[in-house]
Amino acid sequence: MNQNSLPDKDLKWSWLVLALAALAAIRIVGANVLALPVESDGKAYILMAEAMAGGMPPADNFGQVAFYSVGYPLFLTPFVAAFGSGLSIVILVNAALAVASGVLVFALARTLGLQRIFALVAVMLFAVWIPGVWNGAQAAKENLSIPLLLLLLLAAIRIYQGGGGKWLVVAGLSYGFGLLTGGSTILLIMLPVIALYFDTGRAWAAKLKHFVLVAISCAAIVIPWLVFTATTLGAPVLNTNGGFNLYLGNNPAATGYFVSIDQTPAGPEWSDLRTSRGELGASQELADRAKDHIISHPVDTATLAAKKLAVFWAPNLPDAADFSQSPMVAQMRILEVTQYLLILFGGLAGLVIAVRDRRPALLCGAAIGLFWVLHAAAYIIPRYRDPVMPVLLIGSAALIAWLVQKYRRTGALHVS
Repeated sequence: MNQNSLPDKDLKWSWLVLALAALAAIRIVGANVLALPVESDGKAYILMAEAMAGGMPPADNFGQVAFYSVGYPLFLTPFVAAFGSGLSIVILVNAALAVASGVLVFALARTLGLQRIFALVAVMLFAVWIPGVWNGAQAAKENLSIPLLLLLLLAAIRIYQGGGGKWLVVAGLSYGFGLLTGGSTILLIMLPVIALYFDTGRAWAAKLKHFVLVAISCAAIVIPWLVFTATTLGAPVLNTNGGFNLYLGNNPAATGYFVSIDQTPAGPEWSDLRTSRGELGASQELADRAKDHIISHPVDTATLAAKKLAVFWAPNLPDAADFSQSPMVAQMRILEVTQYLLILFGGLAGLVIAVRDRRPALLCGAAIGLFWVLHAAAYIIPRYRDPVMPVLLIGSAALIAWLVQKYRRTGALHVS
């Protein structure tokens, strides 16, 4: 991508400030227009934040302290302590996280070689990305997962480009907090590993030392939580939903999509199981049952895993409930599907053909792939792909830049 194809220096930084302000405004206005109820995971996150703000363990509505990942409610806690736990506070915090994501989208686009104007296009694409509006309207952990993934990817690319020790620390910290926010990020530790491998300017001994710095930085984030869960539950765990999720994705009633525990063979005894064995023991019991099912049905499991990988990228088509809710919601859902398909194919094309430096592009592809493949183990909900969608938004902006460059060249040839 030719950095001199457009007058990059003419783009003032005030335009980025305006774009970020527009991003925050869209999130806040969208949240207030949608006025979504607080329920399910969102209710649990707010209860956990309230408990921590009061100096108590992060208990959810069932009294569990580690079933839901602690990262997002932990981030909410100081705001809840200062301003209360109303949804309006959550919406404002989400808007601030969206602005942070917008800054990272801009930085990543620039790091990948896009001019400022096209990096700004990526920010505006993120601003009007409809799932981002849905997430901003509720207490959803994706609001935090997105900037953490973007920050880890940016750090990995800067590590490859010879960035100093601060980027190693940033990679470790963002990965560690990502683990606390959601277990689906666990494979992303490979990003700094791949970046160090690509960096031919470092000796192998130095690469090993630098990865140790990443690991130490990560440990600084997760060890206090592991100590807490070991003390409280009897074992150091990031969360206690791993066995639960594995079972929902691998049991006789599994479909690849989310299936309520009540609809599985373990449903009738689930409440008693939690009471008798506690949240850690109940999760381990479900994990054992899931493993038994996998071993007993290897072909069915492999087939279902392939289905999950396909469903991960399937458009989130509107259903009867969307149309019955309101005309506005129905129209947004239809627009969301169109927008998603354009971002998916445009983003992939942009990363493949429009990013000049191939190794950063490969790191973007690795981030998407590592995040995607882990979801073959459990079940799929459309919002699970949200953390990697901004990477495809940047790819879409890169494709737009590439097309503009080709048009300008073609136009110049015609004029001559």
